[in-house]
Amino acid sequence: MNAWIRSISFIIFGFLLITPCLAAEYDMPPIGEDLVGQNYTITVKRGESLTTIRGRHGVSYDELLEANPQINFYKLRVGQEVIIPKQFILPKFRKGIVINIPELRLYFFTPDGRHVYTFPVGLGRKDWRTPLTSAVVTSKTEDPVWRVPNDIRDYVYNKTGEILPEAVYPGPKNPLGKYALYLSKPGYLIHGTNSPTSVGTFISSGCMRLLREPIELLYEEVQVGTPVHIIHYPNKAGWKGNNLYLESHVPIDSYMDMPQSELNELSAQSAIHEAIHLRPAKINWNAVSKNVRQHLGIPEPIGYKFDVMN
Repeated sequence: MNAWIRSISFIIFGFLLITPCLAAEYDMPPIGEDLVGQNYTITVKRGESLTTIRGRHGVSYDELLEANPQINFYKLRVGQEVIIPKQFILPKFRKGIVINIPELRLYFFTPDGRHVYTFPVGLGRKDWRTPLTSAVVTSKTEDPVWRVPNDIRDYVYNKTGEILPEAVYPGPKNPLGKYALYLSKPGYLIHGTNSPTSVGTFISSGCMRLLREPIELLYEEVQVGTPVHIIHYPNKAGWKGNNLYLESHVPIDSYMDMPQSELNELSAQSAIHEAIHLRPAKINWNAVSKNVRQHLGIPEPIGYKFDVMN
């Protein structure tokens, strides 16, 4: 096996004891409500790092960096307070699997409509972006064989001079991991990985990578025919009680160049107007501007319900 394939799995060894699940299960909120989970703050203890905090609290690198822009995670100090972003505005698609690219996060809505699972996902890097699409799961495979696409073979050869094999069979060197879900969008899979630190980053060649426990859960629970929506929603708006919240993430340039659509809702104003379409609200536009400018990835109140007087 060549060095390139070996390097895919080498990093596992160093992080074997701290590989996180990064999965969370929530009851679906009542009709008219959109938020799940709760943010909280921790105090850094001796010996903690970005990786150990990520693993212990089930969040991704990018989520921690986004929510704590004032902290240098590579020079953590004992006693520093770190926000753990564990509250989410659910996307408007609430059936099957939904992947929101700016969040680097996958949502799985159970068929009975009672629960939602969510966990970070690894997505396509620049020039290999994961496509926006509405698809369905067409098959599921345990111990998948990675049939190496020609464009990846060409890329690796041009970059490193290495010649990849035509296929990588099941085992620790297989970058698809133990399980894979195949989609009606040809060439794109939701699969495991042998490089757990790549989850929650833009690093793949377009496919969607999950850690061991999340992909095991999807393999067991997701049925063939389950809908899959891959969206680019840098801003999500939603209700909790009578308060309207906005959650803003850094938009991805590749998708900002595409037209706005059902899968590519670009502006905070669009998200807000959709949320208040049937529920009038008083909006604090200064709070909206601050939220969008900071991109903390944390739901924050930006308005409240009001009744129109006749």
